[in-house]
Amino acid sequence: MTAIEKMRNEIEKTKVKISEQQKKVRDLEQKISEEENLEIVRMVKAVKLERSELAAFLKAYASGEIALPKPYTTEETTEDIEDEEK
Repeated sequence: MTAIEKMRNEIEKTKVKISEQQKKVRDLEQKISEEENLEIVRMVKAVKLERSELAAFLKAYASGEIALPKPYTTEETTEDIEDEEK
């Protein structure tokens, strides 16, 4: 086997490894998205609003009619909400 053939074989092996890693990254990104969605669902269920109430709240928030208090803007996590439920 010549040096060129060896390099071509190495390139092919590397391409296979890259493809496998790209699939792994896509799978992990999908799992992250699913976990984020589950976290959102848990938070929504924790406030125990009816669908119509939740829709009205989100619509009011999106339009700027209401704002969140400072301590709850972006830093509260699911763990915080779950701790409050206990």
